[in-house]
Amino acid sequence: MTKCIGIISYLPNDSKVRAARLEKLNALISRCDSLFGLPIIIIAQNWKTVKLARTANSKLIIYKYDNALTITGARRELRKKFLELKYDYLIMLDDDIVLMGDKLGAARYLQEIDNHPRMFGTFKQLTLQLFAISREVYQWIDFPDGTPEHGDFFEDMWLIMALKKKYPDRYFAFTRGGLDPNANAANDSNSTWYFRQFNKHHIGDNTRAMIKEL
Repeated sequence: MTKCIGIISYLPNDSKVRAARLEKLNALISRCDSLFGLPIIIIAQNWKTVKLARTANSKLIIYKYDNALTITGARRELRKKFLELKYDYLIMLDDDIVLMGDKLGAARYLQEIDNHPRMFGTFKQLTLQLFAISREVYQWIDFPDGTPEHGDFFEDMWLIMALKKKYPDRYFAFTRGGLDPNANAANDSNSTWYFRQFNKHHIGDNTRAMIKEL
């Protein structure tokens, strides 16, 4: 079963934030290369000239976009490219994730995908960090209009809840252990979209209301 990793990445113009986020991205690429050795698809927004970490085992497949696509737009584009490339399974990560773990944990994670063909699996609650989805299932669903940057809905929460509601027989949960994708979304000083301008509880309520209408 062929697998790939998909990362959405936006680098802002602010030099300090840009450097910090690029450092995290390069660390993530290196960890993915070391732990998984899988092809890595990157939706690269506003990159311009970027120096990436070298990979020994992972092929980098980079699609560049001059401007921000929005978070939901980038998710849509990653979905589109994944389906075009015809891999069997997509593993998702964001560019600001600190991926902890060892090769044994990574091997167990990949084996769980092999044990669940043509399905989708959650790893860490309602986030897309190490979320995995098969080509077959991802052909059946796409993101609605709206984006977190405008306070519309959480696209990661929406996707997982929508999939569970529409295709419950295709769902599995990864056994946690050996890997940990760490993030600091609520208090990230280098966030590219969240500056406490929204009430996240309201966005969550909007997301759940959208799911009820499916």
